[in-house]
Amino acid sequence: MEIRDDYKFLRVEDAFKALHLNISLIGVIVELDFPTASDCSCTLKIIDPWHSGSGLPVKLIARANRSLPRVESIGDVIFLSSVKIVLVNRKITALCNETSSSFALFNGEHGEGFVPYQSSPKFRIRDQDKSFLSNLREWMITYKFDDGSCCFTSLKDIKEGEHLNLNCQIVHVSKDDKDRCYIFVWDGTEMPACSFVVKSERLPLCVEPEMMLPTHVLRTFPTFGSVLRIIVENVTEKQAIQGLKPGQHVKFLNLFLQVNMGLWSATFSPSTKMQYTMSREMQSFSPQREKFSSRWNPITRCISSPSHSGITGVAHEDAPFVTLMDMLTYSNVTAKFRCVVRFIQVFPRDVRNFHDLNGKFKLLAILEDATARIHASLYADEGDKFFGCDPSDEEALIKKLNKLLGGDRMNEAPRNPPWVQCCLFSYYRNKNDQWGSRRFRIFDTWINAK
Repeated sequence: MEIRDDYKFLRVEDAFKALHLNISLIGVIVELDFPTASDCSCTLKIIDPWHSGSGLPVKLIARANRSLPRVESIGDVIFLSSVKIVLVNRKITALCNETSSSFALFNGEHGEGFVPYQSSPKFRIRDQDKSFLSNLREWMITYKFDDGSCCFTSLKDIKEGEHLNLNCQIVHVSKDDKDRCYIFVWDGTEMPACSFVVKSERLPLCVEPEMMLPTHVLRTFPTFGSVLRIIVENVTEKQAIQGLKPGQHVKFLNLFLQVNMGLWSATFSPSTKMQYTMSREMQSFSPQREKFSSRWNPITRCISSPSHSGITGVAHEDAPFVTLMDMLTYSNVTAKFRCVVRFIQVFPRDVRNFHDLNGKFKLLAILEDATARIHASLYADEGDKFFGCDPSDEEALIKKLNKLLGGDRMNEAPRNPPWVQCCLFSYYRNKNDQWGSRRFRIFDTWINAK
């Protein structure tokens, strides 16, 4: 494909040879740093058909953060006028200063219009600029970005306290009441299960406990693989992620991984960047939600016989396994399921309080798998069946409970609960608010004697 360059824009490859000169450029944004609040600046990288390597760094400086480019998507096109080629940290860089330069941002999708979604006040597009923009968008259809030697880590291989580069899909973006933003990302793999130190307070069901996501949002989530929460609190970082939307494919460079109360999360580090990802590179990760059929184990796309410890037995060995996210997002309020989970906490903590004054068994457990955490109750005869011992035999109850929780529940050492199978059913407590009062209960499950 022939692309016209018979006017003032310089090719990106020629910009590397224009040190100390003022030039104009047009390029595709393939990498984006987050704005720096201290000096009102941000850095991005651009390429064009003649330079598709790691890209030319462009540093943009403004008098206020609101004047900096607000890039909606990696892969968008930027016009730069009267930028100076300088050395920044010994790297050739195009410097765009608000006082002497101008810029314009355009959607990078083929077939879009010629009106910039953000531009400097003095920017004006010309007819030849429109032709170049169209050709650049057409070139991007078949372009594959070379991200160099950068190594990307799958969520299944993450480690606490380390920085990583992640190639992922945006599942959801939201904000809580404390103005903290969360980016929910997924790559189709399962994050490692965490060990726990037993604490008296109840463990949260998710990283964002103040803003439990409603069912209609959860139904947009994949039901297999883990969803990582990226927590965003810095004001300039929030501005930089405004363009992120569910379904986008993004590469995050230098995320910091942490674990709190057994839940994985990530935060931006000072060197975190977003990098371009072609949508077709992530097609294999597209969530596939299939239709449900019968009342018992209603999900036709079941997970394939996940391994478990054998500590528990169930009365329905022929029922296929599903994930907790399958349960949470199932279309009917009431249904029955078979899962492989970990019991990470139970209430009450003292086995002497498992039965109420009327002698009826009552216990609330927190269960988790790679997709979610839920509360599930054990009640009445099902609770007695689950433990399978005399209610007055405290020693036997403690022994079985410790086996289920992965260690002495009173010990402060970290414990790693085993994976066990169990049957659960969902029900509602209020007929007038069935979804709002939906609960889960364990049934037809027991702890094996050995």
